[in-house]
Amino acid sequence: MSSQEKPALIGPGPLAGLGAFIFWGFFGLYFKQVAFATPLEILSHRIVWSALLTLLLVFVLGRRKKLLELISSARTVGLLFLSSLLVAGNWLLYIWAVNNAHALEASLGYYIMPLIMLILGRIFFAEKLNRIQIISVLICAAGVLNLLVFYGNMPWVAVGLSTLFGFYGVIRKFVPADPIAGLFVECILLTPFALGYLGWLTYQGDMTFGHIGRVEDALLIGLGVCTTAPLVLFAFAARNMKFSALGLMQYLNPTIQFFVAVLIFGEIFTEAHMITYALVWFGLGIFTWDNLRTARQNRAKS
Repeated sequence: MSSQEKPALIGPGPLAGLGAFIFWGFFGLYFKQVAFATPLEILSHRIVWSALLTLLLVFVLGRRKKLLELISSARTVGLLFLSSLLVAGNWLLYIWAVNNAHALEASLGYYIMPLIMLILGRIFFAEKLNRIQIISVLICAAGVLNLLVFYGNMPWVAVGLSTLFGFYGVIRKFVPADPIAGLFVECILLTPFALGYLGWLTYQGDMTFGHIGRVEDALLIGLGVCTTAPLVLFAFAARNMKFSALGLMQYLNPTIQFFVAVLIFGEIFTEAHMITYALVWFGLGIFTWDNLRTARQNRAKS
């Protein structure tokens, strides 16, 4: 192996992606701890506390110049506003899923995300799909359709999570944004909506923050750290590694989510789920084998 290849395997981009997906895998456990609040209140706290934390990081880490560069471009701000809406939708759907016994379906969404990202990589970044990759996409699609046949409805949580975050990754790859400054802009663009909702809850007397206990308040504040850390890692990875490779790495996230949903949350794993997951895992296995085979061939040629 040449010295030029090693950074691709152990460089900061792949390491950042790995850290992000492990963090997200266990995130459902945290949402169970804040289930005393409604999904919209939890989302609002994620936005507000993440905005404050990323603002602090911008100053502490000397990213003010990068922030000014971002907000000086109307196009960049517009793209970040679009990405903020996409990630907020992903956050809200996942919060609802975990606290309404759909964590298993959420894990399915993150399993099919690599294939969504593969398709989006082909559409937006001209990353070629070979015959084996197309077959893997079709097999995973059959797995998703299996649940439609068994239950009579599409697993919308799974499809929604994967699609929203897939497009979020596309937008962030288009934006020449520092990860921390970019996340701050995303959060600050959403903050007026979050504060407006929290103000409405206060007016209605339904706000949980400040009305239950210090531990509960601390957990809601902690959403800022739990949100900021993996998203900064992901944004950095998205700009420093191949998009389809980033999708390949994310298998770790739904695997952790799967075991958390079944072994800790006690969600039922039915025969229909077994067939669906078998098809998805088989499709992803083919996809993974093809990526590894291609990587070996490229190393042999260099």
